[in-house]
Amino acid sequence: MRWNEAALLVAVGVVGWTYAGYPVFLAATGRKAARRRPEPLRAVIPDRCLPSVTVVVAALDEEEVIERKLEDVARLDYPRDKLEVIVVADGSTDRTAELARRAGATVLWSPDRAGKSAAVNRGISMATTELICLTDANCSLTAGTLRALAAAFDDPAVAVVSGAKTVTGAGARGRGEGLYWRLESFVKAQESRVGAAMGAPGEVCGLRRAYVRPIPAGVLNDDYHLTCDALARGLLVRFAPDAIAFEEMPVRIHGEFERRSRVAAGTWQTTLAHMSLANPRRGWVAVTFWSHRVLRSLVVPPLLPVIAIASAVLARTSPLAKVLLVGQALGYGAAALGLVVDSRATGAPLQLVLTNASTLAGAVRLLTGRQPVQWRRVQRGKWVAA
Repeated sequence: MRWNEAALLVAVGVVGWTYAGYPVFLAATGRKAARRRPEPLRAVIPDRCLPSVTVVVAALDEEEVIERKLEDVARLDYPRDKLEVIVVADGSTDRTAELARRAGATVLWSPDRAGKSAAVNRGISMATTELICLTDANCSLTAGTLRALAAAFDDPAVAVVSGAKTVTGAGARGRGEGLYWRLESFVKAQESRVGAAMGAPGEVCGLRRAYVRPIPAGVLNDDYHLTCDALARGLLVRFAPDAIAFEEMPVRIHGEFERRSRVAAGTWQTTLAHMSLANPRRGWVAVTFWSHRVLRSLVVPPLLPVIAIASAVLARTSPLAKVLLVGQALGYGAAALGLVVDSRATGAPLQLVLTNASTLAGAVRLLTGRQPVQWRRVQRGKWVAA
């Protein structure tokens, strides 16, 4: 085998490990390597033993959904005397603050808009409870979400608990997005066994207040930063599969691409700032950080077009490259078809292409200084009740 064919095979192997090998590896080894407990805890905690919780909602111009959101929080199965709600409406120019206050929440409002991380900092600084649940205004939570989060903090070394995000939507895009989040939940559940779940969605992110440090100015992804900051200090990050947030995907594909690109910019930012987590001396943290974040977000997206170009160049003389080129043509063709045809078979290819293309776009925006801290709103889908 020639060196160029070997290099191409290695590149394909990196992609294969990231999306298939790593999840299988975690499933096979995570249980044996668990150092705290072998399974995610789902114990029923009596009301009198439950910790107090503050639900923090960063809400910018959310008058269309804020009342539903607070009604949703009020329906959660958690003792009222151990639950408080803070809505941070900084920069809102609509009735978000007024409606939230009328619904009984503690409201923080300032005319200045400093970005979501600043709003999260404000909300956390006002909390007096043991635990904090960060959640977005446009998602609903299952009734047992707070109890599931609380149960996962059974170990005093647990600093962050990720919930599960479920995205609904029609067509191939909806199926692909749903598949992505099911895979993400599976991977985090395995990583949780070793206390290194790599990230928590902003829709449902639990924090132990005593361990939280203010998010630095300019941070784009507050939830991912809080996770990495905890792991950097030797603390544990768990996953609670029964803490579930439901959200409808953006209506238009360009809105979905915009959302993913800004999230990807934040992922690049935080990953590059916490490369110390890749040190092999950190054990399982290094394994999860490398595979879940460095490879998936920083390496694979630019590697995919390189593989395509190399396959095309080598296809004339290499049977291996020819097979890879045909496979990629079929995959990318299926992704393109998924934009116009509602087929289950096109959901996964479309998701793969959208994810990696938006990640590349986000990386370019970050590295060229064109990603603002203040995110641009995109048109969302309808409210989805849990």
